[in-house]
Amino acid sequence: MRTRTARARPAPRSASASSPRCRRSRRTERRAAPPRGRVTLGHGPVRASRRTRSVACRRYLRGRGGRLSEERAAGASEARDSGTLRSPVRPGTWASLKIRNYRYLWLGQAGHAGGIWMEQIARPFLVLDLTDGSATHVGGVLAVRTVPQFILGMWAGVIADSFDRRSVLLVMKTGAFLLNVGFVAILALGLLELWHMYAYAVVRGTFMAFDQPARMGLVPSVVPETHVTNAVALMSATQNTMRIFGAASGGILYGVFGATGAFALIALVYAIPVFSTYMLRVAPIRSDVARSASGLTGGLLEGLRFTFTHPAIRGVLLLSMIYFMFGMSFLQVFAPLFAEKVFDIGSTGFGGMTALMGVAALLASLLIATQQPTRLGVILPLMTAVFGAALVLLSLTSYIPGPAGFVIPFAMLAVLGGLQSAYMALTRSALLLTAPPRMHGRVFGVLTLDRAFMTAGGAAAGFLSDGIGVQPAQIAFGLILVVGALAIFALAGDFRRSRAGAHFEVPESEAREPAGVAAER
Repeated sequence: MRTRTARARPAPRSASASSPRCRRSRRTERRAAPPRGRVTLGHGPVRASRRTRSVACRRYLRGRGGRLSEERAAGASEARDSGTLRSPVRPGTWASLKIRNYRYLWLGQAGHAGGIWMEQIARPFLVLDLTDGSATHVGGVLAVRTVPQFILGMWAGVIADSFDRRSVLLVMKTGAFLLNVGFVAILALGLLELWHMYAYAVVRGTFMAFDQPARMGLVPSVVPETHVTNAVALMSATQNTMRIFGAASGGILYGVFGATGAFALIALVYAIPVFSTYMLRVAPIRSDVARSASGLTGGLLEGLRFTFTHPAIRGVLLLSMIYFMFGMSFLQVFAPLFAEKVFDIGSTGFGGMTALMGVAALLASLLIATQQPTRLGVILPLMTAVFGAALVLLSLTSYIPGPAGFVIPFAMLAVLGGLQSAYMALTRSALLLTAPPRMHGRVFGVLTLDRAFMTAGGAAAGFLSDGIGVQPAQIAFGLILVVGALAIFALAGDFRRSRAGAHFEVPESEAREPAGVAAER
């Protein structure tokens, strides 16, 4: 009779992504998902990536008591940190606008930017009418408007990380709308005095300080990680479009309807962000900042410590400090001086210069929207150096006699407008892709300090222009920008080697998951 020999039972294997249970979960997931491999991630149908499926399997194994082996978990973490799990597919130009929640966020940005640019044209004219042409009060109102932004900017980032960002943004948008309604009522009743303008500027600046950290922190919550650069670039394109049309319409409205009519329409435009923010449906990102023992102050210190110890974020912020101080002073100070003293084209010509830069900025934003650059540690410093070189060429070519001394500098203006827009879009997307979601508000809160560097750079530019002339001063600023950007590129090796989306020394529990997965929680 045939005896059955006992066979040694194999040692149980740890559950992995290739185990029957995980394969079974994938079959279940495919049956429950929409057709053609598309899954709904809380913000609309998006094609499932390998990383999304990995997260789904990991959840399934946790729910059934399975556990990934330490080796596989470490390998997945290493792959995620190196960016190899990110989809290489490049989104189309308008890809983010196909997502419902992003459309509302984008619409709110359009209304916000339109109101800002219309107000920036109407406000100085109103101050001039109130003060019989006092340029001092025009500058004073602008100065007090920026004060809340670099006093409250970092605290605004802590608030954005401590509470629901949609709620924070909705409160700010509603406050800005009601402020403008009250201002229109004062205008209509004929009660406006100069101190009202200063009070309006301070309160409006306070609302703006809380706007950017909450708004930019919402971007990864409404689009997948592969669309972040596209989403930021489309928002930048919208802002540049409003710079062209909003500024022009602000002047026309003030001339045709007067101050009351212009600010009434501005208030109506500010109602658009209120509606669009209310329509957002995003899951809040959980944060223990407000409930921790150290409270908001501890959250602020944690954000500063993270910002200045993270190689990629530290490099971006140092580069931005140089850029805003020596590069953005062109838009604030040098461009009007070139129009008035070098090209002799006056305010009308200055408007043409601004429009030309706006068109170039719009085209650059749309170009960035179609790309998915990752080597931002190389791209951003080199882009900043090219921006500085363009400033130097603008100044040098303005010495050329004849039409060439006019045409070539205007070509440089187009280059500057495109580089400025591309730099802003890539900087913001780099911070969003590099910082963990719970730190987004605080990182952008630190970035609001750029207002202080812009103010310091503008003051230095005006002083130097009076001392040595407009063109030599601009050449000096451009050379400083080139040298500073190349120095950061050469000396900051960790920043140079960094890639967008690569988290440095971030615990696995804090590492980014796809936006839709976070929204499902």
